[in-house]
Order: sequence, then structure tokens, then C-alpha cells
Amino acid sequence: MDNQVEEIKNRLDIVEVVQEYLQLTRAGTNHRALCPFHGEKTPSFMVSQDKQIWHCFGCGEGGDVLSFIMKIEGVEFPEALRLLATKAGVQLEVRNPELANKKTGLLEIHRLAAAYFHKILLDSSQAEQARAYLLKRNISETTIDQFQLGYSVDSWDALLNFLKKKGYDEDVIFDAGLSVKKDRGEGSYDRFRGRLMFPLADAHGQVVGFSGRTLKPDEKTAKYVNTPQTAIYNKSALLYTLHKAKSVIQKTKLAVVVEGQMDALASHQAGVENVVASGGTALTQEQVKLIKRYCSTVAFAFDMDPAGAEAVKRGLEVAWQYELETKVIVLPFGKDPDECIQQDSEAWKKAISEARPFLDYYFDKVFQDHDQTAVEGKKKAAVLLLPMIARLPNQIEQTHYLQKLAAMIKVEEHYLREQISRSRPSGPKTETPATSAARPAHDRVREVAEMVLGIGLQYPNHLDYLMSRMESDNFTDAELSELYKRLIVFYTESTRFSLKDFFAYLSQHDTKGQLSQLAKRLCLRVEAEFSELTADDPAVIKKTLIDAIPFLKKSRITGEIGRLQKTLAEAEQTRDQERIRSLSEQITRLTEDIRQLNQ
Repeated sequence: MDNQVEEIKNRLDIVEVVQEYLQLTRAGTNHRALCPFHGEKTPSFMVSQDKQIWHCFGCGEGGDVLSFIMKIEGVEFPEALRLLATKAGVQLEVRNPELANKKTGLLEIHRLAAAYFHKILLDSSQAEQARAYLLKRNISETTIDQFQLGYSVDSWDALLNFLKKKGYDEDVIFDAGLSVKKDRGEGSYDRFRGRLMFPLADAHGQVVGFSGRTLKPDEKTAKYVNTPQTAIYNKSALLYTLHKAKSVIQKTKLAVVVEGQMDALASHQAGVENVVASGGTALTQEQVKLIKRYCSTVAFAFDMDPAGAEAVKRGLEVAWQYELETKVIVLPFGKDPDECIQQDSEAWKKAISEARPFLDYYFDKVFQDHDQTAVEGKKKAAVLLLPMIARLPNQIEQTHYLQKLAAMIKVEEHYLREQISRSRPSGPKTETPATSAARPAHDRVREVAEMVLGIGLQYPNHLDYLMSRMESDNFTDAELSELYKRLIVFYTESTRFSLKDFFAYLSQHDTKGQLSQLAKRLCLRVEAEFSELTADDPAVIKKTLIDAIPFLKKSRITGEIGRLQKTLAEAEQTRDQERIRSLSEQITRLTEDIRQLNQ
């Protein structure tokens, strides 16, 4: 297993993996992003391609590519390893008990079910109606294969029997959401029967559920039947076609959100691949977080009937909380993107390119229906527009649209602001994701100590200066002190210092790898701190050491004085005169040391 873990990590580039989740920008030799694990507006999340590690200097989280996947996906080690093995093209050892967890089993049963439905669609005579329907909708064979569309035969137990033959019992099939318990008696029956099947994949392309569309015009049940909530499927956290769209979204810096699966498929088939489907509902917080991984702009192409417009509004509020720029795509014809694409795919592409900021679009819609010169029209326009403007988290945007509304209805801006203030509910202000997680307070001494030791590692030309002025006990953290001792030994015994050789030396004396990971993180911190330098500027780095070393010494001495004063108080209670004299002398000497450091 250890060999496979190393093989997977060696085949993958941490930057490429992290880029699937975050928008990385260059920072010297490293990459920087806003941390996904705590709210921040200034990026402090760093990724080192050279060292293959990540670390957030805001919340303190960090590690390698495996720990990143575990953290951001919320999965345990076996599942994270399996995800990365798929990316790396590594076949994990079969029936490894460490990997035999519930989620892995559910993913496997969904993979089998998707393949089963797909084969039926392609080959079975019972799927003739489904094939005819797709042909009528101009869905090509390539698209059918690319998105693994399928068909569930109109049978109570076809899938059940297939999965049982593969070794799955009814309880597992039920837990996967593929069957329904009978109301009377024991046993189950297939959830999906006589439906066109859309496999629902997560961002990695793993099938986690299904959406089944009826093909019967007189069907009395729901038009669509979806997988219920399971251990691997959460409707609110899935966007249809995201696994195919994410790289294009990242490239175009735009996510186009449509309502239905057929809209998304038609767009991908037409060559517009930065398109995902929300499943006909308003965007959820989880879906917005997914989009935020790849871009900062989202364009909605919903049917703007009352229900569709309301869904867009609810989705906008969530998108605004995460500071996504929001736009609306106005179709030139057709009731939905699919119908528009069938008539003229170029018109769909043009509509996307001409997408408008939502509030500009909404202003026009409101004033089409209300006379901005009449009192009643002004009042109704304000009633519709002010709540949306009030929800904008960015004060500049909010002011822009307040001024726009004030000019259009010829009302002073401050009256509109008063109206917003009166309409806001009393009570504590709701926190947005950007403010809900306060930046943790860090130990300043630890930060400075890490920077000093990191400079010694990353810029060895300053090691002589550092070692001549800094003893290991000035690093009050035991791990930092131990790393510094190792550095002193290695440096004094080496004819020429090499960071690569030092890491090799550490690996021989640090079997758990803790010091090696610490050293890599410190180097990353220093690289991040000095990433804006055009060159290795020794003056800037030397000044950092000149200021930091006395600070660490004073911090260590102050800590010692505090401990001695506590002991002195105990001695005074017992009236131990000899001990009182000795402790007082020590405190006096240490106080003099601080005075000299301050000179």
C-alpha cells in the first residue's frame, strides 16, 4: 500500500489537482489562492509545485495532495486515495480491506448500474422508444456515449436481478437508492422503470445517482424521478455535466447554468461546453461553492416565467454571498436553450456572449411594466428593485444601482437608502461566508520563529549570520528547536549546503517525516513572503533577520521572567529567603538582558 501511495503522489502534480478546486495565481515559484477552508479576502493559501505541498498561512491547514483531497472533499483516506488513483491511472490492489468502505461500495454499484442502463439503451429492443426520442431531440450517438445515457426497462426487478447476480444484496441496493421497499411484505422493486436514464456524476466523473425521465405522455407519476439522498448523493451539491464542463469553465472564466439535462446536453453537443444544469431548481450554497472553484462569473439561462425568474433570484442571492458576478442570458427565440440550439446554435453562442449583469436586465424588465414617470409606477419599481439591491454584498455595486434607480424615478438617493434601512429586519446581522469564519489569532512569536528558520533554509547565504546570533533555545517551540539543531549539525558538517541534501539528511533521522514536512512548510512560507521580490534581495531578507532575532530572544527571556516571578511568589509565601535571593538575581540579570537587546 505504501508503494502505491507513493506511486500515485509521484504521478500527480499537486498544482494540477488543486486547480480543479481553486483559482490559482502565480506567486513567484509558487501558486496562491483564497483559502477554501476559512473566510478570507486576501489570499493566504499557498501551493508549492517544487515541494508538492500546500499550506494556508491564515488558518494553519496544510499537507500533501492526499490531505488536500481529504479536506476539501470531506472524505477519509481510502476514498481520497481512490479518487487520486483514478486521476493518476493507478490500479489499486483489489479487495484491500482499508478501501472497503461504504462509499466505495456505493460508487461501484452505481458504476455497474450506469453501464447496465447504457447497454440496454444501445442494444435492447425494449429501448426502441428511448432511442427514437433521443433521435427526435437530435442527441447524437457521440453525446449518448460521452454522457453514458441509458434506459431502464419497464420491469419491477430487472436491475435488482442484475445487481444480485453481481453479488449485491437487497439492502445494499436499497442504500444506493436504486430500489424501493415494498409497502406490504418483504422485498424491494426497481426505483427506475421505463425511463430514459441520465447518470448524475460528481465533479470527478463518478456516477453518484440517476435522474430518470418518463417517455409516456400519459404517465401519472412524476415526469422525472431522481435518486434520493444517499451516502454519496446530495442533490443540492451536484451540477449535471460539471465533470465535463469544469476545465472549460476554468478556461473561459464563466459558468453557464441552465435548468434541465437536455439543455446541458444540447449545449455540449453544439460545442459550448462551459454549461452545467441545476436540475430545475435555484442554485444552492453547495452548488455555488462548486462553481466558485473554477470561476467568478455565472450566467443564468433559465426560462424567465414567474417560476424560473424566482429560481434565478434565489440562486442570485446565494451567488452574491460568495461574491460571484451574475449575468442573465436572454434567448433570442425558443422557450429554453435546447429549443434555441435546435433552431440555431450560433444564436445560443451569441446570446451567451451578450449576457447582461442581472440587475441591469432586471431594471429593464421592471420598467417595461411600470411607468417611471407616474407615482404608482415609481413606488412599484422601488418595491421590486430595492430588496434585490439591498442584498448586494458589495457596497460599490449597491451604491451604483441605488444611484441608477434614484435617477430613473427622480428621487433623492438618501430616501432610497432610508427605505432599505426600514425594511431590514431587526436583530443580529446574518453573516456571509466571507465573514462567518473569523481569522484565527496566531501566536506572533511562532510566526516570527517560523520565518527566521525558513529564511535559514531557503536562503542559506544568511545561515552564518543566523547561527552566530541565535541559539536553539530561542526557538521556544520544541519542533522548531529540533529542526534548527538538525540544521546546525548538517550545516557545520557540510562543505556546501544544499536544501535537497538537507531534506535527504532529515529523512534519515526523521522516520515519521514530521521535520521534513515542517521544513517544506517553512520554505513555502518564506517563498510566499518574498514572492514579490524581483530577485534575491539580501538587504530585505537580512533586515527581516536583524529585526526578528532580538524579538525572539526577548520573547524567550520574557517567558522565563514570567515563570521565575511565579516561582518567586511561591517562595515569598514560604519565606524561603535563600530561594527568594537567587530568583531575584536571576530576574534582574534577565531584565538587564532585555534592556541590552532594546539598545
